[in-house]
Amino acid sequence: MPQAILAIAGLIAITVALIGQGIEMRKIRIRTYGEGGVGHPNIFLDKKNVKWYILIAIGFILAYSAQLA
Repeated sequence: MPQAILAIAGLIAITVALIGQGIEMRKIRIRTYGEGGVGHPNIFLDKKNVKWYILIAIGFILAYSAQLA
């Protein structure tokens, strides 16, 4: 049972983080390059994305620990 809870928590964390990062990157792109702008690969290095990267890492750690348990 704890394995299932860890796996589901990891999946939820990864899903929320990826959706949140996508929304955040869209806001950054529009703010920086305008509505029609394509953007730049350095948009991934913006400081506002760090919280999403941390949440993604936590989700992967939870999912991995579910595999080990």
